[in-house]
Amino acid sequence: MLTIKMCDIADSLLLELMADMHVVKDKLGFFENKYHMPYEEFEQSMKNQEENYQHWDDYMEWKAYRHLFEDISRKIRDIKNADFEVN
Repeated sequence: MLTIKMCDIADSLLLELMADMHVVKDKLGFFENKYHMPYEEFEQSMKNQEENYQHWDDYMEWKAYRHLFEDISRKIRDIKNADFEVN
């Protein structure tokens, strides 16, 4: 029987999440550079502009990456605080 330590599982998950976080941060940076503003300003500007499908598509994708960033951040925090269980 193979025995795996809980800390090894946590370390492996952390590495995977950190790699995912790197990709997400790159995407968030891409949008900030493309529009020369942070998400909050872009979101506000979307309320004041005529329909622009490219901007709308970018807005939805940017918003999704922000949610993904928060989700990954929460998972990393939970693993670092040993706030998880293995089933």
